[in-house]
Amino acid sequence: MGSIGQRLARVASMVLLMGAAICLLLFAGMVWRHGMSLHYTVFIVLAVVFALGLRMPESFKINSVLCGMSLAIAIYGVELVLAYSGSAIAALGAQAWLSFPQDANPRVAAERMKTVQETQQHFDTRSRLQVIQDLRAQGINAFPDVFPMVLFQAGAGVSIQSSLSSNGEEFLPVAGMAMTTTVFCNESGEYVVYESDEHGFHNPRGIWAKQSAEIIALGDSYTHGVCVPSDKGFVAVVRSQHSDTINLGVNGHGPLTSLATLKEYGPILKPKRVLWFYYEGNDLRDLDGWEKNSPLLRKYLTSSFSQQLFARQPEIDQKLRAFLDAAMAKAAVPVSFEKLLKLQHLRQAVQLFYERRGTEQGLPVELLEYLRHTGEPAAQEDLQLFGNILAEAQSTASAWHGQVVFVYLPTWERYRIPETASQDRDKVLKIVDQLHLPLIDMHPVFSAHPDPLALFPFRRYAHYNDAGHRVVGEEVIRQLAKL
Repeated sequence: MGSIGQRLARVASMVLLMGAAICLLLFAGMVWRHGMSLHYTVFIVLAVVFALGLRMPESFKINSVLCGMSLAIAIYGVELVLAYSGSAIAALGAQAWLSFPQDANPRVAAERMKTVQETQQHFDTRSRLQVIQDLRAQGINAFPDVFPMVLFQAGAGVSIQSSLSSNGEEFLPVAGMAMTTTVFCNESGEYVVYESDEHGFHNPRGIWAKQSAEIIALGDSYTHGVCVPSDKGFVAVVRSQHSDTINLGVNGHGPLTSLATLKEYGPILKPKRVLWFYYEGNDLRDLDGWEKNSPLLRKYLTSSFSQQLFARQPEIDQKLRAFLDAAMAKAAVPVSFEKLLKLQHLRQAVQLFYERRGTEQGLPVELLEYLRHTGEPAAQEDLQLFGNILAEAQSTASAWHGQVVFVYLPTWERYRIPETASQDRDKVLKIVDQLHLPLIDMHPVFSAHPDPLALFPFRRYAHYNDAGHRVVGEEVIRQLAKL
């Protein structure tokens, strides 16, 4: 072997020595940081392999080092691409509520984006966090919408408590920050961004000036207006005929949170009618899944309990701002060296590839399983609790001679895969009937539509589109005229 070959052999030997030393240092660092774990011995094995490589023939040593370095560069190059991918799909995970909170999982989101792109329409694939960062770069101090569910942290046993406290007591806002540019959501390709009102709800500013209302609307993301322009949501449609209509619906609200919202803001506004929008897809699941495990929320079943949220908006703004700043800072932290070293993103991608599941009835299996789960019958105690919540809402509104009107909102699956739709429909309607609440049932209206699936974005699983919201709003207006 000539002088060039000898120099290459020496370089190869140095690379092998450095590789062995680095592996030993990484082993020591991981054990020091996390404690001994069997899978850390891979560094010892690699160190031994590098050391044994020093005894190989020079030509084989050079080729082995070149191949090994090429492979390492390729693997870690893919890892870096995955780690710093800017797509909303890559952003789904622990901070999913900063991305697409309405999607059951990344595959469902990807399928919806693909459908939009196949129609030659643009789909904004940025995460909400990226949209916020871009708005801030333009001098707009934007924030994501925030809702009670994300404020909870696990407590002892099945009990949960809010992450926020005030004067040593648990504190739970039921809406967002006041007068704030709010980045909401994206289901049809473009983000909905709105300016919140004086109490953090999705209304035109100035609507609280009179501190009274003819109608208030309670409910979850559908009532909040996911994911249509502010003037297209069904509450906005109702407001077009009843100007004194205030939307108190918030993304993620379940029955107990809606009751809390009524008891905090209803006595201030004293509306003639309280529209209780019930979404059959997850309202009882929210009640069972987290709401009933909150001692604070259960206090709202006691007629006299209140956190006095109306008068505490400056405090709400301060605490939510701090919470959101911390959450966004955590989500925006550069990818850690340790995660890159462990090829965490590449391993996750490979795992997702091999765990990729087929389709059934033309839909991702994951979505079907999710729908079957949400459609399962609720436990009897949850139905009883739901009845108690509605009874307390009725009692609360009657204090100012108001009337609770129950509006039943159907799901996409009821028209696409009826067997997965909520099995509690008749039970819920029976509770409403027993309480003698006026009922506006949107299911017959949707069923009578020539194409019910056309009321959802691109006919896929999602919230209502503009047309769906318009159908709901116009039917509510018609039925209110009869009461």
